[in-house]
Amino acid sequence: MKRKYISAIICAAVISGVIVYAVFSFGRNDLEFVEAINNNAISANILLINITEESGSTSFSTGQSGVIFKKDTEKYYVLTALHGLEPDQNKTKIVALGYDQPTYNEAGVNMGLKVYYSQFPEALLEYYNAAYDLAVISFYSKNEYAVLSIASGIKYNEPVAAIGNPHEGNRNSITTGKITSKNPVPFGDTAGVNQHHVIEHSAKTSQGSSGGALLNKDMEVVGIVLGASENIFHKFVKGKAMPCDRILEFLSIMDMEQ
Repeated sequence: MKRKYISAIICAAVISGVIVYAVFSFGRNDLEFVEAINNNAISANILLINITEESGSTSFSTGQSGVIFKKDTEKYYVLTALHGLEPDQNKTKIVALGYDQPTYNEAGVNMGLKVYYSQFPEALLEYYNAAYDLAVISFYSKNEYAVLSIASGIKYNEPVAAIGNPHEGNRNSITTGKITSKNPVPFGDTAGVNQHHVIEHSAKTSQGSSGGALLNKDMEVVGIVLGASENIFHKFVKGKAMPCDRILEFLSIMDMEQ
């Protein structure tokens, strides 16, 4: 009986230790990594806003994230998530805001949303593929933004950082973590039955982060953020991202089909 009692105490202590470690370490950013991204990569972070005109009214999305991966003179190409975009550009247009260009609410201006967003470049949906939940859009700008390369591979436990524009936080959010899945896993949502498997990571993301980049320490894109899983308290548990090998595959298909 005494041994069982001692074992129970040890077990409780171990569990408590894990909980304490999780509380104090989860979400703690690698400040050196964050600084490197701010200095070298954050200007590749783009905010995409859908503007839909239908039945005489205009609606504006809260926006999703994207990352610049290619440039041709003044034309930038952006990788993002397909979900959240409206492929029918007859009724919906996409405007692209650079990392340093404020949203309507951030600007605090005295004009209508339609007038305000008309000053930003309209983006063209170049290509998309539902199996990857990825899309490429393009826009023209004279501004200078960073252009990030796609990584050739990724490893389990590799440090990564998610950049994006979550609705609940600040623009140009940077959170750090690690790759937590040894192999790609199913996304798990009914809409993604035919979707390629994704990688999981511990860099915190939330609504609005979708389409943003998951970066390695070489400032390469190792994934595009697609979503996250939460616990019963609606707190972040794991992020989901389409891995770089699938991104390269997606871009190769795009090149062949165009």
